[in-house]
Amino acid sequence: FEAMPLVILEAMQAGIPVVATRVGGVPEVVMEGRTGLLVDPDDPAALAAALRELLDDPRRCEEMGTEAKRRLRDHFTADRMLSSYEALYQEVACGRRRQRAESRGGGRRRAALLSGPTR
Repeated sequence: FEAMPLVILEAMQAGIPVVATRVGGVPEVVMEGRTGLLVDPDDPAALAAALRELLDDPRRCEEMGTEAKRRLRDHFTADRMLSSYEALYQEVACGRRRQRAESRGGGRRRAALLSGPTR
C-alpha cells in the first residue's frame, strides 16, 4: 500500500477507471483493460491515447469503473491493509526471535564441539 498513489484508490472508490503509468505499486492495483489503462512512463502520446480511448467509449468507461470499485472493495480496504501489515510484522518479529534463538543455541553447540565431549 505504501507505493500506491491514493488518488488511484480514490478514483476506484468513485467508480472511475484509472489511467496511469506503470510505476511503483500501480500495476498491482490497476488491472490493465479491466479497471483502467496503464501506459509506460515518459510516454505522453500513450497517455493521451489511453485517455481518448476511454472518453470515446462511455460504456466501456462505466464497465471499467464498476469493476474498479469492486476490486477496491474486495482487495484494498483499510481492514485488508491492516491485516497485511499485522502479518508482515508478525513474520518479521517471529523471524528475529527465531534468529536470536538459533544464534544463542548454535553458539553453545559450537562451544561444546570445540571443547570436546563432556563427561
